[in-house]
Amino acid sequence: MSNTQYLDNLNELQHESVCSTEGPNLIIAGAGTGKTRVLTTRVAHIVETNLAFPSQVLCVTFTNKAAREMADRVQQLVNQSMDRIPWIGTFHSIGAKIIRNHAEVLGLKSSFTILDKDDQLSLIKQIIKAENLDQSQFSPKLIQSKIDQWKNKALNPDDIKAESLDSLIDEKSPTIYKIYQQRLFEINCLDFGDLLLQCINLFKRDDILKRYSSNFKYIHVDEYQDTNAAQYIWLKLLASEHLNICCVGDDDQSIYSWRGAEVDNMLKFEKEFENAKVIRLKQNYRSTNNILKSASSLISYNEMRLGKELISDQGTGEPIYLHLVNSSRDEANLVAQEILDYKKDNPDLNNISILVRAVFQSREIEESLIKYSIPYRIIGGIKFYERSEIKDAVSYLRLVYESQDDVAFERALTVPKRGIGEKSFSHILSLANRNKISLYQASKNMIDTDELTKKISESLKLFIGVIDRGKSMIENVPFYDILKVLLDESGYMNMLKNDKNVSAQTKIENIKELIVAMQDYNSIEEFLEHISLVTAVDENNADNKVSIMTLHAAKGLEYDFVFLPGWEEGLFPHQKTIDESGNKGIEEERRLAYVGITRAKKKINIITSMTRRFQNNWMPSLQSRFIDELDQEIIKTINHASDHLNSFQEPHFDEYNQDYGLKPKKISFQDNEVSSYRTVVDMEIENVRDINDDLILQIGQTVEHKKFGVGTIQDIDGTKAIVDFDKHGKKKLISDFLKPC
Repeated sequence: MSNTQYLDNLNELQHESVCSTEGPNLIIAGAGTGKTRVLTTRVAHIVETNLAFPSQVLCVTFTNKAAREMADRVQQLVNQSMDRIPWIGTFHSIGAKIIRNHAEVLGLKSSFTILDKDDQLSLIKQIIKAENLDQSQFSPKLIQSKIDQWKNKALNPDDIKAESLDSLIDEKSPTIYKIYQQRLFEINCLDFGDLLLQCINLFKRDDILKRYSSNFKYIHVDEYQDTNAAQYIWLKLLASEHLNICCVGDDDQSIYSWRGAEVDNMLKFEKEFENAKVIRLKQNYRSTNNILKSASSLISYNEMRLGKELISDQGTGEPIYLHLVNSSRDEANLVAQEILDYKKDNPDLNNISILVRAVFQSREIEESLIKYSIPYRIIGGIKFYERSEIKDAVSYLRLVYESQDDVAFERALTVPKRGIGEKSFSHILSLANRNKISLYQASKNMIDTDELTKKISESLKLFIGVIDRGKSMIENVPFYDILKVLLDESGYMNMLKNDKNVSAQTKIENIKELIVAMQDYNSIEEFLEHISLVTAVDENNADNKVSIMTLHAAKGLEYDFVFLPGWEEGLFPHQKTIDESGNKGIEEERRLAYVGITRAKKKINIITSMTRRFQNNWMPSLQSRFIDELDQEIIKTINHASDHLNSFQEPHFDEYNQDYGLKPKKISFQDNEVSSYRTVVDMEIENVRDINDDLILQIGQTVEHKKFGVGTIQDIDGTKAIVDFDKHGKKKLISDFLKPC
């Protein structure tokens, strides 16, 4: 391949984006415009034309998968003998790498452990207990959320202003945050938020900032519209020397404000970076023109956007199909029937997706697919490294690697049960806090003292002995073999083997799979960092199945045929988002609709139902405003609804309620009562689970139930979830009525 042959396959605007290497560049890459090709070719071009060495190019992404794909594609484009780009990774992995290089400046050892959400919560609970605070007043999960929000905004404990606090928990949270940070450093740990926050703190030293800002001659950022305040500050500091920063994104696809993303980072790019160049990619390689025209018409109603035009090389295509149905039950049956019809000429079900706004919508659709024997998958299931048995096993490994890891110590100590109860653990914790030592060291100090009974001392001594045996093997034995010894000698594997529950065998198989996975890594450190940074397990697409997912989960994916059910006011746009964020919320909901439409390559079915069931009552629905904002000239409306239901007469609703075995509820609506109806629907929908980070319920996720309060999901069984509530223990509930905290 000639030096610049990789440029031959680019269109004019892609070519300009690749070759415009100097200064700040913002590339507005609409859906399907080939942003990954532009990014990877740009990096390859910089290296291939000797503008920089591979080590002088920084590329940051949001997922490990995206980082791997970028690294692989760049390697394919450049000289194969050339070293891989060492600084391609996620924000968190790059941050961790920088911090490990300067850990001692922060008062850490380079072997620090990265805590996940569960570990973070455990440490917060320890602090609340040590401070003699009532967990009913000081919710650990709420405090965890506040700390995460502060770190996403690059705020250290001393940055929290007292005047911004207006409740007891608000008043105490900064103090807990400060103690939490101190404790993290004492046990040589950081959480995910620290991986950027502590980088920013390091960059306050001119010599450290200079080392990286001068080294990174070219900086590339993927999905820039999803960056938060800390990521923005981090990037601006690193770009301060050369100012050669290229940010690629689509402001019309900014849909993650609820997890800290700030679309304003993209909107203010030209203001923040002087002499910035903005390039708008227009050529869409995914969708037909009718799909793009609909998406463009819809998103044009947003005011907070940079604006762009998309054109297609896929032809005009089919119209946008708008289906009007009587009920959500009919909606589900319509989806199944349409799939069966489509399958006659298109047997690959992997090309079909059903994108819902809220998780509860999937239940009836799933039942209908089962009824018609249509295989399907729910995207966003259980993550391997979040399974309890995996976290148990890894806690032993972490403790062998870093004995100061208190969170790992507490977990490993409790499984299997050793007769060491809460009272004994409180003694150990108290000694550790008083002397600012680890729980491991405190336990060693307490063995054979009068602080503990002889039986508990013996049990603790055996546990410490297992950990010490593992530590003694670390230089001479492969670390996956060390884990086998730890799990055998600790009694953990016997605990599983003696468990007659059906799930025990699955857990044993998962442990075996963990040990297999460990053999791909060279060291404990490398493996532990991998499992801390990995965000999801790839879905298995080998089977022929329809995909069901939320609109949030669909971002970045594409399908030939897309169903968009539930386009009704209160559901989409979601009333809770509107109530909490007003016009800003409506604009984000509209961006979410834009994302949904632009997932489709060939065909879209939008469905709006005249009635939908909320809490065992059928309620009339109003068509989503987003339907009116589409290009009406390319919509083909198909009315499946019975005319007699248009009047919303009571008997017909009674028929639906009785058909489902529900108690009839009188509903009558006149024109002047529509707003009252909206209030009823809004109240009902408020109790329905909203969309979260991964969007399909996740094991380990914190949720809230109207009756039982705050809890953590322990297991998922179809449309139900087993939740361990803080005050009510474990409950099996319909997932529709769980909301993320």
